Amino acid sequence: MAATSNPAIRNLLTLDGAVSPAGAGPSGGASPAAGRDRPITLDDIAVKTLTVFGVLTASAFLTAFWELQFLALPALVIGPGIGIFLAVRPRPSAALALAFAVAQGVVLGEATRFFDGLHPGIGTQAVVGTGCIFAGTLAAYGTRVVRVSAKVTRWAVGTALGLLVLLLANLVASWVFGADLGLRGGGILAIVVSVAAIAAASFFFLVEFEAANRFLRSGASHRWAWYVAFGLAMTLVWLYLEILRLLSYLRWW
Repeated sequence: MAATSNPAIRNLLTLDGAVSPAGAGPSGGASPAAGRDRPITLDDIAVKTLTVFGVLTASAFLTAFWELQFLALPALVIGPGIGIFLAVRPRPSAALALAFAVAQGVVLGEATRFFDGLHPGIGTQAVVGTGCIFAGTLAAYGTRVVRVSAKVTRWAVGTALGLLVLLLANLVASWVFGADLGLRGGGILAIVVSVAAIAAASFFFLVEFEAANRFLRSGASHRWAWYVAFGLAMTLVWLYLEILRLLSYLRWW
């Protein structure tokens, strides 16, 4: 089984409680909570994922429509904070998954409003592009056109880590030394960085679909559907922001 580079899904796969059948007691019999803690189903994952995506979309729309840009800075702290917390201490929390969606929706809404002000229509293009990639990767996984191998997963992980190091270096160089490495400047190098990030994020969807499939096969508790939805939302946000940035670069050419 290939391991995902998304910390939410990666940690989820290693949880003893998540991969053991729901309702099973220490002796193998039914636990007292068996009636309440039923096994996860595909409907659970679909409903929870649509709920998180819906909250994310609503938050983004309201932020852009009502121009709630003053919420962007707190959201930039809250969203990643929840993401790091759930990565370090995985748990199937509906409240945290929805709070993450609200915070990241504010970020997406403000980013869309900003870029759309510079390049009218770019937000719609980014939404369509993100939706197409998500649907395409889901179809590719469902039909087994693309298989999630350990080798390709390592490539995606290496790409993501390399991008993270480069972007952190660019940030430090900009803030401390006032230098621009060109990674986000709109030139050829910036375009290459965004394309690589989009490719990596797209592949992470495939790995997360495989992780969700493992939960279905293992009979994990239905509560972990919230965590799967959180992991998918995390990658969706990353993918959308990279597409938005890439489109802004292309508008300058």
